[in-house]
Amino acid sequence: MRSVRLRHAAAALLAIAAISAARAEDADPGRASACRRLVFEDKGYVACSIDVGRLEIAVAWRGEGNRPYGTIGDYLRQMKPADRSRVVFAMNGGMYEPDLSPVGLLIERGREQARLNVGKGAGNFYWKPNGVFFAGEGRAGILDTAHYLKENPKAEYATQSGPMLVAKGAIDRRVLASTSSKNIRNGVGVRDKAIAIFVVSEQPVSFSDFARLFRDALSCPDALYLDGSISQLYAPSVGRTDQAGTVGPIISAFSRSARPPAR
Repeated sequence: MRSVRLRHAAAALLAIAAISAARAEDADPGRASACRRLVFEDKGYVACSIDVGRLEIAVAWRGEGNRPYGTIGDYLRQMKPADRSRVVFAMNGGMYEPDLSPVGLLIERGREQARLNVGKGAGNFYWKPNGVFFAGEGRAGILDTAHYLKENPKAEYATQSGPMLVAKGAIDRRVLASTSSKNIRNGVGVRDKAIAIFVVSEQPVSFSDFARLFRDALSCPDALYLDGSISQLYAPSVGRTDQAGTVGPIISAFSRSARPPAR
């Protein structure tokens, strides 16, 4: 009889735990399952798939005293505890100048913080076509810089970077040919207007490796490179809590029940 009672008690505890988990998921939909590890062509990645109807994407650069955050750790520390507890992920969100200012466009809460950069120069940002990731009003998108300038889509958040890894389902031949330079890299792809996928590699990969991941494994017709070597990811649900590396712009996602922190 004792063993039967113990089994019944254990079953009851499991049922309570299941109900609690279900309620937590209802209160914070998609948060726990947004990020996952995956392997593609024998290389490891962490991918965070964000349904912009359920989770809210934010781009940030400066915080207290109008100073750049500088690290994901400082970005998190400057949030209210209630906001910090609802962060799904945060990663470096574009290239920056020596003073940590964005190299290209940055829009935060609908306000342009840095202008669209259509110039020429050295480095990955200027590898044409470069492009813009933007989000707002329950949708997300990526456009190459020329089309972004022409279409001027309404954006609550945006960041410019480069190069484009995938554009309209195609990978530029120069990206496909770039196989020798390998680094830890991060980027973003859009599967459709509702789903944005943020990825960081867990080992050095080439541009070609990274572009094929977005196109062939994640089914993203458009993808944008964000940066390499400095790539950081805070995603506690998968045990990644990078916070110390220097960053400029930061991209994050929050559960919809909490607005991104004001500054």
